[in-house]
Amino acid sequence: MSLHGKVAVITGASRGIGRGIALQLGEAGAKVYITGRDPKGKKVDPTFPTLEKTALEITDRGGQGIAVFVDHSNDSEVKALFEKISSENNGQLDILVNNAFGAADAGEMGTTKFWEIEPQIWDSLNNVGLRSHYVASVYAARIFVKNNRGGLIVNISSFGGKQYFLTTAYGVGKAGVDRLTADTALELKPYNVTVVSLWPAQVKTEAMITATNEIKD
Repeated sequence: MSLHGKVAVITGASRGIGRGIALQLGEAGAKVYITGRDPKGKKVDPTFPTLEKTALEITDRGGQGIAVFVDHSNDSEVKALFEKISSENNGQLDILVNNAFGAADAGEMGTTKFWEIEPQIWDSLNNVGLRSHYVASVYAARIFVKNNRGGLIVNISSFGGKQYFLTTAYGVGKAGVDRLTADTALELKPYNVTVVSLWPAQVKTEAMITATNEIKD
């Protein structure tokens, strides 16, 4: 399927699921904006791909990759992202993939009961996640509705929204993502915008490969 002439934005796409989706959209010919936090001043595994390298690979595969540093916990930066996309593409946007996720320390999840974890884990899991998906959807929807040419929003969720997985805050957040999907799909249906939740399950991401190798060592 060719996506030449289509404009997409993938949040949290420097590596992992977001990177994989962005590369495939690029291979199909789309212009792909990818977001991630500015790594300046942060400890980053040098073996992991960077946002800029991902953008270059999108272009190498036949699309057009554009890297934009965005902190998805900052609403003004998210708003500026969509203003940039709109201004650079004559108001066009076709696809939004909400993937950004601020995962908390996995060491606290899966073995510790919710009352034994500090309440701030809620924000760590659901601020960049459920809330940031909502914020990005708002700004994307404004473009879709104004254009009246349809569109697609994909929210990266998890089976953890339907059954217990890892910890309470995680599950409630993912259930919220699925509810967000259902309700925004209802409101956007008259404008030919489709909204879906995607449950990738276990994915062989760079972080998972690193963790597996550490266990082997």
